[in-house]
Amino acid sequence: MCGFCGVMTVDPTATVSRAQIVGMRDSLEHRGPDDAGVHVGPGAGLGSRRLSIVDLSERGHMPMASEDGRYWIAYNGEVYNYRELRAELQARGHTFRSNTDTEVVLALYALDGPKMLSKLNGMFGFAIWDSRERTGFLARDRLGVKPVYYHVDHEALRFGSEPKALFAAGVDPAFDHDTWRELICFRYVTGERTPFRGIKSLLPGHYMTWRAGELRITRWWKLADRIAERRESLPRDPVAWFRDIFDDSVGLRRIADVPVGVMLSGGLDSSAVAASLANMTGPGAHGFTVAFDESTHDEAPFARQVVKRWDMIGHEIRITRSDLLGRLRQASRLLDAPLAHLNDTHMLALAEVAKAHVKVLLSGEGADETLNGYIRYQPLRFPRLLAAAAHASALGVGKYMKRGRAQKLLRLLGERGTRPLVQYNACELFPSEIAHLGLPAADDDPFRTAMLDEAQTVYPTDLLRQAMYLDQHTFLTSLLDRNDRMTMGASIECRVPFLDYRIVETVGALPTSALTQGGIRKSILRRAAMRRLPIAVQLHKKWGFGIPWTTYFREVPELRREVERLPECEAVVSSPLDRSQLREAVTRFLAGDTSAFSLVSRLLMISIWHDETIARARPDRAAAVM
Repeated sequence: MCGFCGVMTVDPTATVSRAQIVGMRDSLEHRGPDDAGVHVGPGAGLGSRRLSIVDLSERGHMPMASEDGRYWIAYNGEVYNYRELRAELQARGHTFRSNTDTEVVLALYALDGPKMLSKLNGMFGFAIWDSRERTGFLARDRLGVKPVYYHVDHEALRFGSEPKALFAAGVDPAFDHDTWRELICFRYVTGERTPFRGIKSLLPGHYMTWRAGELRITRWWKLADRIAERRESLPRDPVAWFRDIFDDSVGLRRIADVPVGVMLSGGLDSSAVAASLANMTGPGAHGFTVAFDESTHDEAPFARQVVKRWDMIGHEIRITRSDLLGRLRQASRLLDAPLAHLNDTHMLALAEVAKAHVKVLLSGEGADETLNGYIRYQPLRFPRLLAAAAHASALGVGKYMKRGRAQKLLRLLGERGTRPLVQYNACELFPSEIAHLGLPAADDDPFRTAMLDEAQTVYPTDLLRQAMYLDQHTFLTSLLDRNDRMTMGASIECRVPFLDYRIVETVGALPTSALTQGGIRKSILRRAAMRRLPIAVQLHKKWGFGIPWTTYFREVPELRREVERLPECEAVVSSPLDRSQLREAVTRFLAGDTSAFSLVSRLLMISIWHDETIARARPDRAAAVM
């Protein structure tokens, strides 16, 4: 697990500045404090910071060269089936100098080219330079667990594991104001776009090739196609199949030469991961839990039951109110984007504590999008009831419902049509509700539109599955970005067993009834894990990883001051937003109107991000080596 970066020039004979690569590389030191390397040659330069997980020796140093010196790789990730692939390569006559998965990936590419990607079971982002042909190859894993960012101009392709590596290379950290609407409605920017003008994200399941300034991007994994293939050979007993494949997924993610622990929230997903891990390792597995003083948000009592059931070593982490603003600023710097989920701060604190005990964490991320976990999905199972609710909404029934999910559903139904029910399912604010803010009109986001079109092709009449498919390509990516930055920000690796591609593809092909049996969310997981988990955890109502920010923003003096100054903050002043409307929203929120929280919280996260990333990056860019 590492951070990588590099430059590939338009002129294949040009020399890349070694100092520039070092600057880019060391902006990612938190991702890899164990080792650092640089390779510079005609047409390209690669940099790497290494977090040693597999083969801790110097043989894992990167950038790593192929045996003949033709190919060079800078790599971030873990390929869990690398031992199996290594054996296949040895049978083909290849010899190895290390015990790393990095060398396996490089050898596979040298022999098979891009088609080798389909053999990998893991999370990864990497760059390979062919010094003979002067061509570059960058790839990202199927679901986007590991990131790849890039910028292209008339001189070069610059890339890295985080945007801050591009800033260190002199790329301008300029706010793309065309993303305002998306940031407010959806909380994050999806697809290739980022909040920075000119900086793009290589999409999950895609690779790019670069040769003398010509860049081509190819989609190497398409979930819709894989679901169609999996439908031809579905498991006879989905529950037994899921239990076996889930345990195998957890087992594969134990592969490491360092200790492995679990992010244990106390909810169903992380508890299932903890139980599977502890069932394999025996007593003494480490579990890390965020605890809250507010009982309405505290799931620590449930985590304690899992710890007791499996004789684990439990660790509880608390953040004091006085630390919250500093944590928000720190998390924003690490994420290089406005915080979308508002639990980033606590995840970072958990990772920092875990670092003293383990070097790898397992997470329950991805279970909701894969197994039908979100409460917001459930109304989509009943189109006729939705039609009746839409009629009620048109009659104004929603005005009598002050809060809660039912009120949100009626607000969403007010957007009209069935596509918005899916397209805006994950939103807290809908397009019609921000029309008064002064944002210029914009067409529907093309990436979300394309993914929804795909979802409708795979599940023509099933709104619930359409929402899950769309989330797997949008909302989930933002969650994985958060996981990556907050854990790597503490120099620790996070692995996600629920997103093993075998699970995602096959569950995607199962009939919806397998995921909703008895009207129960995630029924396949509940049935598979029921004998392993305490009854209280099985019956526990889903909370998610919630933080009581409404209270904090009003009662913590430092945070309240940040809210009060929102209409005058640099990000808002330079935006197209109507500041009088924002002042009114801030006043209402501070006076106790919770309905204004979604807008206020979005603006606050954008403001903090702007201060900590864009304003802070400008001096770094000015000092960058060109």
